[in-house]
Amino acid sequence: MLLKIHDFAEFSGVSTRALHLYDRIELFCPDKTDESNGYRYYDTDQMFELNTILSFKKLGLTLKDIKEIKLSGYAKDIIVIKLSERKTENQKLIDIAVCDNEIIESILTGIKNDKTNKSDPKQEAFMLSRLVCLENERLENFFSEILWL
Repeated sequence: MLLKIHDFAEFSGVSTRALHLYDRIELFCPDKTDESNGYRYYDTDQMFELNTILSFKKLGLTLKDIKEIKLSGYAKDIIVIKLSERKTENQKLIDIAVCDNEIIESILTGIKNDKTNKSDPKQEAFMLSRLVCLENERLENFFSEILWL
């Protein structure tokens, strides 16, 4: 059964704008385009393919990667490569978040253990800025290790 783009978008839960983009980059094209008015028509049988694309998107793959997978005929080796690359990127983000949390914890500990004169706001601000600078230097070293290894 053929549906106009608006109806197919509503049926699939995807915006018409996304469907236009997918068509433009030749990732997911309509089953038929009316040459007289340019209307796009999608077959309800295309839902399986669209759901596959959306599943890969939810895993964080780029549209370029998804198109490459599709052009390979959904070859397992290409899927494994792309998902492994995504997993590596996710791990880097996790490592950065863990480091951020360690820095935040260190700053919080430094603030809680600070025995300086609380009546002098300038002294307190100076001590806090030193803590932040030390932690930023540690973060820069950490990023260098991640990015250059």
